[in-house]
Formats: sequence, structure tokens, C-alpha cells
Amino acid sequence: MPSNIKHQNFIDLMKAVGMFLIIYGHIVGDPFNLFNQITQPVHTKQIGVAFFIFITGWGLANNTRPALRAVFNRIFPFYVYGILFAVFLSVLFYFLKGDTNPSNYMPYVFGVNVFFNYFPANPTTWYIGTYLHILLFWYFFMQGKTVGKKHLLMAFIAENVVRSVIMWWGQDYVAYMLLPNWLTVFMLGMYYHKKQQLPTTPFVLLLIIAWAGVFVFATIAANAIGFDDTFPFRSMTSDFALSIPVESLLISATYIVHTLFFFEIARRLPGHSVITFFARATLITVIIHIPIIFETAQYFYALFDSMDVARIVFIFVIFIGTAVIAETINRLVDMRAIGNRVWVFVEKVGGANKT
Repeated sequence: MPSNIKHQNFIDLMKAVGMFLIIYGHIVGDPFNLFNQITQPVHTKQIGVAFFIFITGWGLANNTRPALRAVFNRIFPFYVYGILFAVFLSVLFYFLKGDTNPSNYMPYVFGVNVFFNYFPANPTTWYIGTYLHILLFWYFFMQGKTVGKKHLLMAFIAENVVRSVIMWWGQDYVAYMLLPNWLTVFMLGMYYHKKQQLPTTPFVLLLIIAWAGVFVFATIAANAIGFDDTFPFRSMTSDFALSIPVESLLISATYIVHTLFFFEIARRLPGHSVITFFARATLITVIIHIPIIFETAQYFYALFDSMDVARIVFIFVIFIGTAVIAETINRLVDMRAIGNRVWVFVEKVGGANKT
């Protein structure tokens, strides 16, 4: 990031809110819950993923480090924490269930998981494979380039063609995880890389009201069209010839509209240390929260008479609890220093091999 760009509060806010949406979606689950009605034909937690990918594009477009080092710095912590947690789960579940969860290692094998029509046993780690492919796409094709409107148009077309074809093959999980599903949102992040934090003004209230209006309109329109409860995309209930490409266009529009609205809102809101705390936790939270939910939910819900109340409380317990775990790990482990030492070692080995 250029040295003249100060800390951008909107990045923290988009990370924190994005992670909250993801956790909320994983705990609520029910596609017909109001939470999942407002962003059809996708599940609302996917908007949180779009936030992360958008700010990845923004950050890479502002990168001033050597490109390969930038890729390494971003993927290294995911690999270290992800592999260590996968090993922990393998050992734990081997003794508890006789299952080592081998699919949890797939994201760390060049992101091969995205080519299989299912998630790893620890589902959210699918993102690590996709994230690697995004970084490599930037490294080989987009570093140093200024993204213009023609690039956005090309990305939008490619995204919808690839997604539609793969959905037509019945491989919806692949369509969801592959880079093209997120291409336009990523490119938009690069396109808007010059937009920075702004002072808070009353205009932000108009943006929030307009965004709420979009939610209302989209919900009414989606319910009129009709979508089922499938995952990761909710299929149109009307089976006309162009239903898949139309659904794909709606998926792209949903990602784009909600991401841009929240981006414009977030960069007009003040920062806060609490928001930064949750943002700092997201890398580890992404990796650890689903197994914790799976293994503790039934015991937690048993403490409540109302399942609705239990779920709401559980959302905040997981969101705050995993952030505390992540903060504790971050205080104990200086991942940046470890990454620097590994990078120096790799450079030395690489230099020795050249001589």
C-alpha cells in the first residue's frame, strides 16, 4: 500500500461485518429465514465473502511491495494456521470418530479443492484455495495494471459465462468456489483503489436508507420470481430455457450492488478500536469457527427454552469468542516475524540454487 495512504477504517469495517454475516449465516442456516431472504439468489453470508474479495482487490491495486512478496505475505498465514488447524482436527477426530478429515488439506495443495463439487470437512477453508487463485491471477495478469471499465465488462462477461456453464453441468459448488464467481467483485476493488476514507457526513444516512431500499426491493422481486432452498446458489423455481444465465446475472448483480453500497457507506464511517479488534481476528476466525459451531451448538442450545433466542446469543458467543481466541494467538505468535524469516530463508535457498 502506498506510504501516503493512511489506515483505512473501511477495510476493518468490511472485514468485521463480513465475518459477522458469515457466522450469522452459518448459525441461522435456514434459507427461508428473513436473513437469507434479502439477498436471493445467494445466501446472505456470501455477501460477507464478497466484502473480503473486494478489499483484496483494493489492497493489491495499492500494493508497493515486490509482487511475489505481496502474494507470500497474504497466503503464508492462511497456510500456517490452516494446516496446523487441519492437523489438530485430524488428530482430534481420529480419536473421537475414527476420521482424519483428509479433505481439509485440499485447499493447501494449490487450491485443488475448488475443482471438486463439495466443501472440505471444515467448510469455510474452501476460501483459502480460492484466495490463492485470486492472488496468482493478480500476480500473473493484473499486477501493475490500471483496471478500467473495459476490464470490468470483460470480467462480468467471463464471470457469467463460466458460472452459467458450470451450473448447467450441475457443479454448483465448483461454480461457487472458482475464481470467476468472484472476478467482477475483485476487479471492482482494483478499479476503486483510489477511493479512500472520507469524513463522516449526513450523506451516509442517505446511503444507508437507499441500501435498505435495495434490500426491500430485491426481497420482493426475488420472492415474486421464486427461488428454492438449494446451496450454494438458490435455483429459480421456474424452469424456463434461460433460467441458469438469468440466475447467474442476478448472482453477479447481488454481489456487486451490496458490496459497492457497503463500501461507500463504510468509507464514510469512523473507525473504532473494537472494529479493528474484530477485523484483526478474521483470518483465524475463518479457519476455526465452523468446527466450533458444529461441536458445541447442541450443548449450547440445550441451555435455552427458545431456539431463536439461543441462536442469536450463540452468534455473538461465536463471533466474540473466536475473536478472543484469534487475538490471544496473535499476541503469542508473531506471524509477521515468522513470515519474514521464512522469506529470507527461501531467498537464500533460491539464490544458492542459481549459483
